[in-house]
Amino acid sequence: MKRRQLFELEDQPWLPGAIRNGITDFLQFAATRAGLYRAILPRLERCIETAGVARILDLCAGAGGPWSDLAPRLAPVREGRLRICLSDRYPNRAAWARALAAGGGRIELHPDPVDAMAVPEGLDGLRTLFSAFHHFAPAEARAILADAVRAGQGILIVESTQRHPLVLLYMCLTPLLVLLATPLMRPLSLARLFWTYVVPAIPLAVCFDGWVSTLRTYSPEELLALAEGLDEDLGEGRYRWEAGIAPFGPLPVGLTYLIGCPEPMGAGH
Repeated sequence: MKRRQLFELEDQPWLPGAIRNGITDFLQFAATRAGLYRAILPRLERCIETAGVARILDLCAGAGGPWSDLAPRLAPVREGRLRICLSDRYPNRAAWARALAAGGGRIELHPDPVDAMAVPEGLDGLRTLFSAFHHFAPAEARAILADAVRAGQGILIVESTQRHPLVLLYMCLTPLLVLLATPLMRPLSLARLFWTYVVPAIPLAVCFDGWVSTLRTYSPEELLALAEGLDEDLGEGRYRWEAGIAPFGPLPVGLTYLIGCPEPMGAGH
């Protein structure tokens, strides 16, 4: 199944904010309730220790990322050795305020816009992108990796999708899941109820964007190809890259990931 760039409704500036927030809030709710990103925890902890960082800089954090579920499960966070900073090019301050309140002091916010392709100096830490990397065309995606290498920072890319028929089949069920989940989501506004039950724009948009996201997701081989030669091209220290699929239990699908960390000084090549 060939990767296709396509477009997502969520990315379009003309999409009403109530519908866009409905999409991102549902994805946040579903991922948290299902513990969707827990399969990456062992690799994330190993990456934190390898990078030796005191902060995770979550780029393209959307509605707050997976941290309300993951943060309490990370030993360095529980022990107070690691903090999580949310950032985005278009900060969703309302959603982040909820993430901050639920974070138990583990989460902080970067108030200014942050471009993942040009992270400001001083924002150090292990960079993470959860279910956001597929939005970027190959040249932009490589620029994100290059910026991390240029700054000498580790980076972890995680996608909840992969180009697999089972994932496409699941996306067909998302309109029903949105209808069932909406009464449980907070805040529950009249606008959200209208765009869900009167005019079902949010359920249909979630389904459409889910299909597109699946078709846009880079495979592990494509992720490694994007990272190939970056440390040599930029004249920086050697990086160790790893990509693969972290499975969801017995299913033949899982989280697609790419990890890049600078090798310790003196490490063999």
